[in-house]
Amino acid sequence: MAAVNILISSLVLSIAILSALAIKWEIKIKIAVFGGALIGFLTAFFLLALHVFSGWFNWLWFVVFELAIILFMTLLFIVIAFYRDPERSCPQKTGIILSPADGTVLYVKTVRKGKVPFSSKNSRKIQLKELARTSLLADTSYLVGIGMNLLNVHVNRAPIEGKVIQLKHTKGSFASLKKFDALLQNERFTTVIDNGSFKVGVVQIASRLVRRIVSFLDNGDTVQIGQRIGMIKFGSQVDLVFPKLQNIKIEVEPGCEVVAGESVIATHSLQSDNTKDMNCVNES
Repeated sequence: MAAVNILISSLVLSIAILSALAIKWEIKIKIAVFGGALIGFLTAFFLLALHVFSGWFNWLWFVVFELAIILFMTLLFIVIAFYRDPERSCPQKTGIILSPADGTVLYVKTVRKGKVPFSSKNSRKIQLKELARTSLLADTSYLVGIGMNLLNVHVNRAPIEGKVIQLKHTKGSFASLKKFDALLQNERFTTVIDNGSFKVGVVQIASRLVRRIVSFLDNGDTVQIGQRIGMIKFGSQVDLVFPKLQNIKIEVEPGCEVVAGESVIATHSLQSDNTKDMNCVNES
């Protein structure tokens, strides 16, 4: 009877904790339930083994041990999931702009010619003034926001091939992105890539749990489409800026799940003389 009670207790406690964290961190509930069930079974197995080999049983201490084990395994699985860096194979197509990040498309906005774009999350805004220093905003542009949660791969990739013409680190705090002024002050890193025909900007935005944004590039570097360009540590957001030209077609909408280096954000028929012979990064 103790075995059944331990199993039920571990499952209920684990699923409840992970479901609450999923709501807070905007992770799908079904993933939390599956993870909670797995962690619950592992917790129950450990406690049952302790009970069988020691013969000791005390409900108060068992609940304390349950909670400690569940929290430890949850943290362990999050860290493993966060730091994974799987190989990716970008589509064998020309004229594409790929997603720079894993996550969910939050918005697809049009930025009028000459206007400085605002990144936003939960109706809060950050003015991307650093993009005004390039000719990226000389034409009307698209701004695509991609929200990332703790379980997403956080290695970011180049949306196009070309030359890195700007790397800009904007200092700030690490407030929660849900706070009113968070996007006015949060740390971010902006990368602008020029393929000879147009420019694309990638803006990595920090959140409360982020303590470092890492770039793998130097100014003047030539990158291939799908190449790793940097990493933001723990849940955050990546915005993609590119010109709204006649022959560019958006392929995503809010709510779409995208994968860095694989999902096509937009297609175009422009070809760059400087980079037309470059190959995409296929790493699988």
